[in-house]
Amino acid sequence: MKKSTNLMLFNKNNVLRYVPNVNAVYYLRGIADENSLYPIYFIGQGSKNNLKRKLLEILEHNNWTDVVYINYIECDKGKTAKSLEKYEINRHRPKYNYAVKSEELMQMTMYHN
Repeated sequence: MKKSTNLMLFNKNNVLRYVPNVNAVYYLRGIADENSLYPIYFIGQGSKNNLKRKLLEILEHNNWTDVVYINYIECDKGKTAKSLEKYEINRHRPKYNYAVKSEELMQMTMYHN
């Protein structure tokens, strides 16, 4: 595993231009405030084949106006990225990870009823 990258603005141009095709865990962050230095709002992971696509989908389909920055940690293997993602979500408890999970559970419940 490599160290975390520097923060960059989270926008389509930066994702296309600067995010490599690697296994990674990414952190979507807000603006620094009195409570936190660049608070983490969402943590996800992607593989060499889908990292950019996942990030572009988040930009397209979510109206998270408080998400401003992204950084990521490259991982040697996809399995490592999945384990790190789970650990980091439990550690940081990002608000949008839990909002997304709740929404998915509601949709699954409605679908099966």
